[in-house]
Amino acid sequence: MPHTHAANPWMKRIAVTLLLVLGIVAGAMISRHRPPPADGSTAAKLQAPRTLQPFRLTRNGVSQLDNDNLRGKWSLLFFGYTHCPDVCPATLAELARAYELLAQEPGVLDGTQFIFVSVDPARDTPDTLAAYASYFNPAFLGVSGDPEQLAALARQLDIRFRRGAGSGEAYNVDHSSAILLIDPQVRYHARIEAPHHAQDIRRQYLEIRR
Repeated sequence: MPHTHAANPWMKRIAVTLLLVLGIVAGAMISRHRPPPADGSTAAKLQAPRTLQPFRLTRNGVSQLDNDNLRGKWSLLFFGYTHCPDVCPATLAELARAYELLAQEPGVLDGTQFIFVSVDPARDTPDTLAAYASYFNPAFLGVSGDPEQLAALARQLDIRFRRGAGSGEAYNVDHSSAILLIDPQVRYHARIEAPHHAQDIRRQYLEIRR
């Protein structure tokens, strides 16, 4: 995970959140020998994978993400924003750990990509998103689009988001916290609901893509 000393507004939030994540991980290690619940899966595989209708996310006229970018690979998508105080950095930290675990599976990462989609294009510029996503893992992509484009894609993926209370740049965005799996045929294949843990993401992803 690369670290810089640039005065990014999200760095302190990430640091605090990662400390909380470490506490969660420690608790998980203590309880790792407990038998899992009868149905502990948080992954929901769609009965019939849903083909995504053509979409394109653009910023300043430059394409950020479209159907062709998803074709031929499994894609794990997570919707959030860089000013998110807790859920987003915690989830991306778990995805980064899941990436490291999947790296131990021969050939899996060659056909997998991780994409962070910002639902706050007003504050999340392309440069900000690139730095934020790569902070967790250099392979992670950070993208966004115009509000209408984001809303159209979110509807296809059963994602909800809306701007919360606040004025100026001091506001939060309420959003769904699921991780979405898009298959190489650009079909919405499954979703993994929170709470997210790296070991579970790894296991569920490998089971779903078989």
